[in-house]
This record gives sequence, C-alpha cells and structure tokens, in this order.
Amino acid sequence: MAKTAANEALNEAQKIVDVWSVRPFNMGEVTLEVFRTTMGNVADADAAVEAKRREMTGLADVRDDQIKTLQELTTRARSGIRSTFGPDSKEYEQAGGTRKSERKKPTRKSPVQA
Repeated sequence: MAKTAANEALNEAQKIVDVWSVRPFNMGEVTLEVFRTTMGNVADADAAVEAKRREMTGLADVRDDQIKTLQELTTRARSGIRSTFGPDSKEYEQAGGTRKSERKKPTRKSPVQA
C-alpha cells in the first residue's frame, strides 16, 4: 500500500490516542471518543477511495486492451483498403494512409571525405 496523506494522518493520530488513553487531558469539546470517531471516518473514507482506485485500474486495463484491439483492426482495415484501391488512391489517403506519390524519396548520404 502506498504511503498516503490519510495513512500519515492516521499514524500521527494513533500516537495521540496512545498518549490520551494513558494520560487523559482536556481539549475543550473534543473528547477521546470524538477523536477516535474522526479517525474511523478517515479510515473508512480512505478504504472507499482505495477500492474505487482498484476498480478504476481494472476498468483502465479493460479499456487499454480494447484500444489495442481497435488499433490492430484499424491497421488491418487500412491494409485492406490499400490492397483493394491501391497505395496511391484517395481512399487509402482518406483512411489515414500516406499515398505513395506523396512519400519522400530516399536520398543517399554523400560519403565522408577525409
């Protein structure tokens, strides 16, 4: 479990509870029970956040798998369009391909002279 602000706050609060339980002191309207209840509320809220975070991670993994599948299908479809209409067709360009006539011609590098 990652170190979070809630974990730090709960650890620090537990130190207060340990001292307060052994050596009671006065903090106005705040009692030890109010303090413990607030700690419980923080722990419950943190657990809920962590559960949602795990759920979101699972959903993101499913989404990422679906994206990969869609990208593979898009590549296959573009290849099909290229094979059907040709590598220099407007249909291939409309599908996101680069027309053969618009590709940059390769140039040779001149040899380095010493």
